[in-house]
Amino acid sequence: MSPGAPRFTAVRDFLARHAYIALAAGALLVLTRTVDFAPPPLVRPDPSAHGGAAGPVPVQEFSPDLHHPQVMQLRLVLRRYDDPALRVTADDHALDDRGDVLSSPLVTAVVGTEAAVDQNVKLEGGDLQLRLALRATPRLSTGGATTLEHTLEIHSQRDGWTGRRERPVVIAGGVLSELDNRGQRWVFAVDDHLFSLDLEAVRPPGPV
Repeated sequence: MSPGAPRFTAVRDFLARHAYIALAAGALLVLTRTVDFAPPPLVRPDPSAHGGAAGPVPVQEFSPDLHHPQVMQLRLVLRRYDDPALRVTADDHALDDRGDVLSSPLVTAVVGTEAAVDQNVKLEGGDLQLRLALRATPRLSTGGATTLEHTLEIHSQRDGWTGRRERPVVIAGGVLSELDNRGQRWVFAVDDHLFSLDLEAVRPPGPV
């Protein structure tokens, strides 16, 4: 037997015992030469997508069966406009069709009793939130007209890599009158979003 025979035999025995290594190596060579592999692209949020509801939100309708003169229905309609540069004003509804309704909570209040609306509206996949807080008390003025004592607070919250940042956007209060004829609108901006919030009220006519 030649001097190299034991070494050849040892190599042959090693390959026989570890044949799977050779098969795996061969398969890897085939794949790397025949398959053009690239990792999938990172999934990133579309910067133009603002999040929010999946579809249009219908505006809640006032009840036609509200006949008791001691109750009032209050509705808040929050819109976000498709162009933050639009000249939306507090006394003009001509551009309402350019706004997407994000929420329209409706509550029924008893004259002399406080009603409340508390709502969080999420945008940009939840990174931005608007917190709406309305406290309103309908009252009867001299002559039977209805007034509305109210406070409204709107805060924005944004989550970022430095944590959560909250700031007040609208702080308002006072007494509103003639809501059946004109309502009340606030126009405000948060970052690159333009919003309007309408407060509307309906009370059946008649003596209390």
